[in-house]
Amino acid sequence: MPELAGGQRLSYTLREYEELLESLVAEGYSFTDFSPLADGEITLRHDVDLSPETALEMARIESRLDIESTYCVLLTTPVYNLLAVAEHEALREIEALGHDVALHFNTHHYWDERPPSAEFERRVRAEREVLDRLIEESGVVSFHRPPEWVLGEPFAGFENAYDPRYFTEVGYCSDSSQKWRREPPFPDGRPDRFQLLVHPGLWGATERTFGEIVAGVEAERAERVGRYLAALDP
Repeated sequence: MPELAGGQRLSYTLREYEELLESLVAEGYSFTDFSPLADGEITLRHDVDLSPETALEMARIESRLDIESTYCVLLTTPVYNLLAVAEHEALREIEALGHDVALHFNTHHYWDERPPSAEFERRVRAEREVLDRLIEESGVVSFHRPPEWVLGEPFAGFENAYDPRYFTEVGYCSDSSQKWRREPPFPDGRPDRFQLLVHPGLWGATERTFGEIVAGVEAERAERVGRYLAALDP
């Protein structure tokens, strides 16, 4: 099993995700929250771009393995709605399983360029306050499609998932754009300590291309809108 995490490409199934975690546990790694990392520790983060429901499936897998992680959710997305019953319940169960819930902040929703610091801090604070009314947010903020100006930058008032302590001073490994299809997760070997970023919406019960994932999200969204409009028909 250790070879899976180190030397093999992945097909983005939930079973392979579970095996990836099992291999890390077997090698002696432990999982922790966003706090300074010691050797042998991993901060596991999820940016929930597409599916709170798949995020919950991952949270259940991690709970069975006694692994804690941080799930970062968007407030400014047309793809899901945290006020919807199913998605809010998924969020509450993720927290009940012992995981942290945090804000996934989309700078591109507000600005094309770097904004003044006061405006940036106000927007982040406002979204954190909204999320905290839905769930106990952890005080961590990750950034959606992060612009260069947030990378490696510590901010006052919250923990930046791209703070040097979690990004440049330790190892960093991400599944962004399903790149683990083309290369193994740790092509140069596993770091002594690192942040691991996994996007739940890229994974599923069976292997899918990114195009198939997008088509599925579009179809689900269209179905939701269709049900809503049908209910308005007198």
